[in-house]
Amino acid sequence: MIKDINKLLFLDIETVGIEEDLDSLHVEFPHLSKMWDETGYDYCKRRYPNEDLYSNEMFIKKAALLPEFGKIVCASVGFIVPNGEIKLDSFVGEEKEILGNLCELFNRVDKLGFRICGHNIKNFDLPYIGKKMLVHGITLPKILPTYNDKPWETRVVDTKEVWGFNSYIGLSSLDLICASLGIKSPKSGDLKGDLLHQFYYSEKRDMDKIREYCENDVTATIKLVKHIT
Repeated sequence: MIKDINKLLFLDIETVGIEEDLDSLHVEFPHLSKMWDETGYDYCKRRYPNEDLYSNEMFIKKAALLPEFGKIVCASVGFIVPNGEIKLDSFVGEEKEILGNLCELFNRVDKLGFRICGHNIKNFDLPYIGKKMLVHGITLPKILPTYNDKPWETRVVDTKEVWGFNSYIGLSSLDLICASLGIKSPKSGDLKGDLLHQFYYSEKRDMDKIREYCENDVTATIKLVKHIT
């Protein structure tokens, strides 16, 4: 179903709001604070109509999903080597450093004929990475899809699309697909995606735990691909 899985770079990112709350955003990025008031909050209210939250609460809960108001705190990658073994690596730290490391890796695997693989990466991870690279003045790697690429020209395998069999309806979360296929859930720990922002900005922040959480998603995606190939 998916050809040449040894030429796939599996990818997942973890994101949080660019600041802890709106007070901090106003101090550190007053221009973004103004744009949150004018556009970000209204967008989130429309996008998540069941979330009846005040502006600051919405920022804490949803800013991580918007690259204009969020930042990448961890990026994990994985490979399947020819003997079937899984190799993982992660980049954590400052966003610009993470993106620089990803850019170098993307350029290396591009020359080796790899494709990028992940769950919902066409709609989230890759656009997020691309926008943040532009923000930080990083030259976009050629393997990263851009607006003028034709669908059949992109070197991306999105397992959400693979599972959908060209359908855009139905349930397709990574956790649910893994449960359906008998694969251990990547969300089995106590750290959850909607709590990551609070965890990152709390005194209990543990980057090793965030790294593990991110790598679990990569491992689950690799097992999904191996199962259906």
